[in-house]
Amino acid sequence: MYDPKHRQHILKNSLGVPYHVYLEQGRGLCIRMLSENKIWSRGYVLDKSAVDDFAAVLDKNDIIHFFYQTRDGKLMYGHGMHGQIEFRPVLESREPTPWPKYVSLMVIERTVILFYVLRYHDRYMLSMQTINDGKLSKPVVVDYIEGTSYAAVPDRDGKCHLFYPGSDRAVKHLYHRILNDDFSTFELTRKVYSTVDNIGFISAVLTEANKIHIAFEVSGDDFHEIMHMDLSAGGKPGTLYRSQTAPGFFGLIYNSGIILFFRVTDEDIYLRKSENGGTTWSDEEPYPFANNIVCFSYSSNHSRDKGIFAGEIPGNFTRGYQLAFINEEKSKPVSREMPTINNRADLSHDRMEREITLLKNLFRAMQKELTKLWITQKNLEKELAYLSRSYSELLERIELNAVYDTDKKPPSASADNISETAQTEDIFPENP
Repeated sequence: MYDPKHRQHILKNSLGVPYHVYLEQGRGLCIRMLSENKIWSRGYVLDKSAVDDFAAVLDKNDIIHFFYQTRDGKLMYGHGMHGQIEFRPVLESREPTPWPKYVSLMVIERTVILFYVLRYHDRYMLSMQTINDGKLSKPVVVDYIEGTSYAAVPDRDGKCHLFYPGSDRAVKHLYHRILNDDFSTFELTRKVYSTVDNIGFISAVLTEANKIHIAFEVSGDDFHEIMHMDLSAGGKPGTLYRSQTAPGFFGLIYNSGIILFFRVTDEDIYLRKSENGGTTWSDEEPYPFANNIVCFSYSSNHSRDKGIFAGEIPGNFTRGYQLAFINEEKSKPVSREMPTINNRADLSHDRMEREITLLKNLFRAMQKELTKLWITQKNLEKELAYLSRSYSELLERIELNAVYDTDKKPPSASADNISETAQTEDIFPENP
């Protein structure tokens, strides 16, 4: 069922290889890769102690970063740099049990920014830490927030934008803050919207023109309303939905010049579009999509997807995975008929282009195979570690048996023969 609190992550690298980061019951936090035949590999376990409170992003260098909570309430960070998955603790927990901390993260250049929500005296604190060149900062309280919803978005200039609801006595506000260039403190708080009603879920997207659009829910005793704002326009918010019925889950998606607003209720999806930067919107219409809808967070370094921004998007696992609203066939380059070649120079140039294309395809295939080998290597390393521990335990048992049998051996037997017999029986049992 679609629920942003239980989102899964689809991360596509610059070579077009998709990875799926998810939580598997009984195995923990896992990652797997999609083959060219649309078949998922077996999931590699990142941390069996992880719970369903995690986030993953792909940086510009195709390195995957993880941020998650464990069963004992600890917050952990991991990455795929240095050719292997490495983890480190971020924050210990006073309570040895997990409760939702609504973790998220982003990577700007060489700095990893981690956000999470803590409870303090029946209130919620939005908190932050950073990792710069491997150095973990101390926790910083950004602000007290109303509820647990917030949205963090990096823009194309390397700025981190943060949106969250707060209150000033009886008035509720939607705040906007920008992280300073040293990633240590925020600029002054800006009030984006104020109301006496409640402010709920927040969704934010970034356009190719480096403009941020947000959608947020405002609700009272007898109404539910979803507002939209273009922060660069400085205008008043517009209404995308208003009814006495709750809107369900919703979000914003940017796809190559078009802003999409969607709602999900049960297994039904409703869609509105804007092709002029949110100035006008189409009427809401049902969007046909298969069942078993889940919430994905989708990001891609592939050149075909550079115009897509989807912090949350409906999808399913048909033929690997399918994303609503995004038709990958349309995003492929349009094939054009090559002009007639009239001279040898053009022929040589055309042949060189074909050879370059073949080399690129070969490189991509090799990269995929290397990724498969890397995952296989990690599984083998786990098995070798297990065998090493088992072998050490066997040696200890053999030594203990040798000492015990030496004290009680019959006169005709030697300690060497007894030790050799015990080792053979232990290493090659009849029923392994």
